[in-house]
Amino acid sequence: MTKASSRPVKRPSQGQSSWLMRLLLLLPALLLMGIIYLAGMLIFSRFSFDAFEQGTIVSAWRPDTYKAFLSDPYYWKLIGSTFRLALKVTFWSLLLAYPLAYVIAGVRSSGLRQVMLLVTFMPLLISAVVRSYGWMIILSRQGFLNWVFVKLGLTETGFNLMHNETGVVIALVHIFLPFMVFPILSVLLQNDGVLKHAAHDLGAGKWRTFFTITFPLSARGIASGVQIVFTLCLTAFTTPQLIGGGRVMTLPVFIYQRTLDTNWPMAAVASLFLFAASILVSLIVNRSAEWLMYRRSTVGGR
Repeated sequence: MTKASSRPVKRPSQGQSSWLMRLLLLLPALLLMGIIYLAGMLIFSRFSFDAFEQGTIVSAWRPDTYKAFLSDPYYWKLIGSTFRLALKVTFWSLLLAYPLAYVIAGVRSSGLRQVMLLVTFMPLLISAVVRSYGWMIILSRQGFLNWVFVKLGLTETGFNLMHNETGVVIALVHIFLPFMVFPILSVLLQNDGVLKHAAHDLGAGKWRTFFTITFPLSARGIASGVQIVFTLCLTAFTTPQLIGGGRVMTLPVFIYQRTLDTNWPMAAVASLFLFAASILVSLIVNRSAEWLMYRRSTVGGR
């Protein structure tokens, strides 16, 4: 009894207790992701090996749907139009978001900065459906934008901005712009202002300081914003459906139509392809940002 009572109690080390605490904190999110997300992906993967014959789903383990999706030129044209739309929206979002984030980061007044952040954040307070209907009113032939064009003498009858890719791009840029601004802004606010002052003291102008210090240091924020906007645009359904009016076909719209037609195998294959494409794009953007940061560090070291 004395020996047993004198044995030291083995307690988990500090590293083990920290790891267990992290696991417990992550457990609810992991369970939620596992039940809802991974279970849905597994079900979709199972449906992708079924066949769709004469309007009914035939249970099978055949890759026929994959072959049909990857060999038909129509589907590759659909994939190309989806990626082209996502690239356009990401490009214009970045072109508009970076100057906006740069200006907000340079504002010294905290009150003015909060107002600018609130104005930038406001589109996220309204649902995508309401925003899309609002853009339908603005972009229509008798809408506000065409009224301005007619008053300025740019056109007599107005431009056709509805039911085409141009109107969809305009609406999506407005919707996704905050997702590009905030990652860039968070990185710009973390940049050390001493580096800029040092560059100015060494004779560098504003543009050279920007391209050699500010822009490379914000590469991580740009990469995050591009990942978010590009992925959201790849999976956007409401705005292309409403603004495009069925004439702007993307993969999410195609998946929705095949789901309504009960062609679940084709919808599953297209969904899995979209999922894989999103992961691939994220990896490419991450690698590009890491390469840019590495390039800057090696050039700076020399």
